[in-house]
Amino acid sequence: MAHSLSLDEVKNEIRSCIISSKAMLTLKQLSSDYMMLVGDPIPFKNLGFQSLEGLIKSFPDLDLKKQGNVTYAVAKQSEKSAHISELISNQKSPKKRPLPKQILRVEDEPATKGELNQRTNNKRLQENIKALSNSGGKEYMSKHRNTVFTTNTNINNNDGALQSTQIDSGASSKLLLSTKMRLSRKMSELSLDRYMIIYSQPETVGSFNKGCCTCSDSGNSSPTNESISPILSKTAEFSRTNDPLKDLKKFVAIHKLGDVAVSTTLMDPKRKKFYSCKIKVGSEHTYCSYPKEFKSALEAQSFCCEEALADLIPKCEIKASLISTEQDLLIRIPPMLEKHANGIWAKQLTLDYSDKYGEMLPHDWLSIIDKSNNVHIEKTAKDHILYHCKLGDKGQQRIGGSRMPLSNVSVPANTVQFREDGKLTCQITYVVSANEIWCEQIYTEENTRFSEMVDRMKIYYEEHEAQLIPQEIVLAGYYIAKYEQEYYRVRVEKIDQRGIVCFFIDTGDELVVPKSNIFVLERVYATSQAQAFLCRLSGLEDLYDVSTNSEHLAALLDRVVILELAIDISGDENTAILPVYMYDFETGSSINEDLISQLTVELAAPILKPDRSTEVYISHIESNGDIYVHVKTKGFDNLQSLRVELQMQVNEKPLDYLLYTVTKMNSEGHLYFMKDKLTGNWERTKLIDWAPTGDYAQVYFVDKGYTDVIKVADETLYPLDSVNEVFNTYPSQAVRVRMALDAIPPNFLDLATAALPKETPVLLKIVEMGAENIPTVKLFRRNADGLFCINESIAMQTELSKEETLKNKFKLLAVSGIPSTGTLKCPPLPKAGPGSRPIEVFVPMAVSPYNFIVQPCSSYKQLHDMMDKLQLAYEDVQYGNLSIDDIVPGGIYAYKHTDSCWYRLSVIKVIHTGSSVSGYLCDYGSYQTLSVRQLVTLDEAFMELPYQALSAKLAGIKPKLDKWTMVDCEFFKQLTEMKRLYAELISIERDSFSRSDIILKVSLYDTSTDDDILISDELIKSGIAVKHT
Repeated sequence: MAHSLSLDEVKNEIRSCIISSKAMLTLKQLSSDYMMLVGDPIPFKNLGFQSLEGLIKSFPDLDLKKQGNVTYAVAKQSEKSAHISELISNQKSPKKRPLPKQILRVEDEPATKGELNQRTNNKRLQENIKALSNSGGKEYMSKHRNTVFTTNTNINNNDGALQSTQIDSGASSKLLLSTKMRLSRKMSELSLDRYMIIYSQPETVGSFNKGCCTCSDSGNSSPTNESISPILSKTAEFSRTNDPLKDLKKFVAIHKLGDVAVSTTLMDPKRKKFYSCKIKVGSEHTYCSYPKEFKSALEAQSFCCEEALADLIPKCEIKASLISTEQDLLIRIPPMLEKHANGIWAKQLTLDYSDKYGEMLPHDWLSIIDKSNNVHIEKTAKDHILYHCKLGDKGQQRIGGSRMPLSNVSVPANTVQFREDGKLTCQITYVVSANEIWCEQIYTEENTRFSEMVDRMKIYYEEHEAQLIPQEIVLAGYYIAKYEQEYYRVRVEKIDQRGIVCFFIDTGDELVVPKSNIFVLERVYATSQAQAFLCRLSGLEDLYDVSTNSEHLAALLDRVVILELAIDISGDENTAILPVYMYDFETGSSINEDLISQLTVELAAPILKPDRSTEVYISHIESNGDIYVHVKTKGFDNLQSLRVELQMQVNEKPLDYLLYTVTKMNSEGHLYFMKDKLTGNWERTKLIDWAPTGDYAQVYFVDKGYTDVIKVADETLYPLDSVNEVFNTYPSQAVRVRMALDAIPPNFLDLATAALPKETPVLLKIVEMGAENIPTVKLFRRNADGLFCINESIAMQTELSKEETLKNKFKLLAVSGIPSTGTLKCPPLPKAGPGSRPIEVFVPMAVSPYNFIVQPCSSYKQLHDMMDKLQLAYEDVQYGNLSIDDIVPGGIYAYKHTDSCWYRLSVIKVIHTGSSVSGYLCDYGSYQTLSVRQLVTLDEAFMELPYQALSAKLAGIKPKLDKWTMVDCEFFKQLTEMKRLYAELISIERDSFSRSDIILKVSLYDTSTDDDILISDELIKSGIAVKHT
């Protein structure tokens, strides 16, 4: 099984073993526990590691600790919250992650809801890589290498979204303050431990946002994103329409490229008709739609025009005519460099500067700018690299050691511009958790330009893929990625065997793309700023760690919302993640406030995943093998706190005004708050069955798993939806599972109750989904020797109990003098005593070191030959015709077992009252209780071979404790059962239960390895046996 597990699945099982110990585990104990839990060794070699230590070191939340010569595996203490998150994440059903989308097209003002939905036609990419870290800001630094606050007096204030949401900008401060108060109150009601958040005064937030914007860099940023200067040349005057031919003629006229000649031809080859278009611009540029085939002349013409524009626009970049002064350089360039945490090539900066200011740099501009105390220049073989530095840092070695190579083409930083009222309108593009929500600002000129660029980019790359294959792909470089026939701008995060791990700079997602689907990013498509920026929901800090994979958060995807900064972050250096309040675009309702209750309830859902172990607590055990368990999540703890608060409330001040006469009709589908007679606590209950008279009802305690019968008129039943709506909507906490056992023993309740204390955590592993969709499970608990399986322990105790019962019944044999093997002869035995000649034996059954069966291998072939002949002789016999009076104790009969095979059986006792007998399988050593119909008179030919089942016990040892434990027996069973071993006969003794039977005291040797293993020594080494003479 283990070889098929993924690295993450193996890690989850290893972590389950370590956490269940509540401490640290030796590597030997960890290997043993994993073997018990999974059924196979830890597959570190299959996962590409040379050792188990190497595998553990690869997990950031696990560690190795050495004490003396012993190495321990331990879960890092600092990762406690990560463990909680993992446990919650493990409970969620698998689903596709929300990934990059196509762009929301915007004209000017927001439209009505219907029109908006028509324009939003997002395509989702399929999941290809695990979710990003949700541990706060430190994991996002690779995506925000240069995140700063900048002052921007040209605040974009033509959003228009405020009117659509019906939020009065004059009441902004009151709304912000009331939202904070409601959020604080909701968090308090749910008894969550709150982080201290320093909120700014509402008027401070308003005045602050009035003059600032947040710049979230996508990496090695390039051209700035402020408005283009009026000095810029004619490129700024060109804008696209929905008419490609009109666009082309306008562009050609602006740049004075000559006349535009368009000719469309109807091609008529023998196979089919199609249209082709040819366009000539001036005397130098010619474009043709062939070999593409189009059904109409307009389609061919539009395609050819787009081809022409895609070619001409990059060629007709700004031709600056002015040269900047020295003073201009010293003022303008340092702020441009400040947005490039990893520096920028001099050649790239030259182009960016010309784009921004419409002026050329003088030939000695590097010497001039080197005079600035905020500029550091490094010379490389390829070009100069310019960095922004703080005062006093010029010329010093840059922090961080070795740097990533600079990308040839970079993408501008994302400038998030808040309106004067402190708000902005955006669309949610990707959701990981409450502290990782990626958004795209919409209804801005920048977003409109970006949308138009994406259209052109798709047309261009569809036609030029073959010419845009990169010679090499470098880390942190910017490229175009093709995914599901769409083209996206990406930054390379990692290169491995799976492909290229790309960060999608316009949506915030990350996934693996095949190397063949990566293309060069042309500069003309790098000029629009990265669209994705990152925010977190303020007021939900206690839910950050456990909100990954939330269904309610996932529902935010593609939603248009209003954002408002929660605190003043003007002096905060870590502004990569914006703390925000989020409002619904249509209604203005607080999304933060709604999510507190929704997430708390959602995260309390006790879900068991079939592909991994889950730590659970026992709530209730039924005699039929059903067990009700609790999965103790943070939501579970919140539920219990809320239950205690409500219990105190009803005890101090009863809510009698909520009571009404409860009947079968009005109780259906409702939960009630009722006092449990068993514990004295108030619990959530459901009325599941009624007596015909309506006086009595059966109630089910939904968080406990047990039921009770009540006289309805005598009980206080508070309707829970009236007591507390949040408490009422929590999912039931008692999860019903069924123990995986071949048969449920009559005393299952006693055995399971003793093995599963209620306050002790156990590991639960789903074996299969059984009837009624109830999970069939194995349960594991830890004792001083490590993990052991409760199911196997109960099964073994049941088997031992049966053996004990049968042996008690067989005491009668001691009086009659008839051995268990009946009238069959004993096989030849070697001389007993130390140093006797060992014989090869096979162990078909092992119960304990004092109770196992051996078969002499010297007659193994005769046994199998006889068994084959026995099956042939009785293959047509279904049932015997013997009566109970025909059965003679000690007689040997042919017996048809439940596996449909025939065996030799010795009858020990006839049970007249039940028309059944007790018997012993002479060749395999197990006792049976069977119907007389299963017996047939055995032919004499099958009486020649001596019985083959020899009862045996280990000599020279005794249990370390008073008796052999279930774990001891299981360990011995693994060492011996179904194996060929060598037995040295030490002595022969009489069975204390049946003096007519003999037991061989032997020493067992396993010779299957290079060094012979004495089984008794292995038991002593493992600490379960001691020497005994």
